[in-house]
Amino acid sequence: RDRTMKHVFAAALGAASLMSLPVHAQTGPAGELEAFEAALGRAVAQDNDADWRFLLTFIGSAGEIVARFDGAQPESDRWTLVSPLEADLTEEQRAIWDDVITSDDDEEDEGGLFFDSEDALFLPGTVNLHLQDADDVTYRFQPQLDADSEEDAAFAEYLRGEITVGRSEPGVRHLRLYAPESFKPNFAIRVNRFELEQEFAEMADLPAPVLVRITQNIEGSAAFQTFQEGFEIGFSEIEYLGNAAR
Repeated sequence: RDRTMKHVFAAALGAASLMSLPVHAQTGPAGELEAFEAALGRAVAQDNDADWRFLLTFIGSAGEIVARFDGAQPESDRWTLVSPLEADLTEEQRAIWDDVITSDDDEEDEGGLFFDSEDALFLPGTVNLHLQDADDVTYRFQPQLDADSEEDAAFAEYLRGEITVGRSEPGVRHLRLYAPESFKPNFAIRVNRFELEQEFAEMADLPAPVLVRITQNIEGSAAFQTFQEGFEIGFSEIEYLGNAAR
């Protein structure tokens, strides 16, 4: 995914590594997967962070940080801190802000806020219908992590996924990764709760749903101490500056 989003995730427990994985072949009766396939088919070939303006609100243990992103500006000037004032940032807030505004020179600019089919990560043969109503269809799946380490792979083994898509208006509404029960990814850590969610919304005249909210919550214990971390990232005042259209 794009480096803009990656910096935000990295600033809040490194969640980006869970949301940038390849799509694999699905399973289940063809009729049951029609809405799923239609939703993942709404992709934008070129989605650059330079094509977006938005207001980002981060809420977590560090407090609230509000920043504005303008992709039309030179890369070094795209982020503006709205609140708190830079002089009033705590040490933890400054670390998050520095991660947000610092570019990785070895990473390509690959995407903005559109839903990307690479966000739907699942093992082949694990997608199955879970719930449906007149408007939405929810599928469950076994996530797959494109792990660079055994630790990441061990973590992903205990997760489950849900994706909710529109029935009459194809498009992803909600993506959720969660741990259904407590687990130990390694001998030193026990995770009692893990949940990571993305919410998407339709915008007029745009070809794919747009990311509007990310939340993550994790609770557990390590080295005989408990931990509880959570954050919410909201995107508002969204403007699309690119050329993609329905």
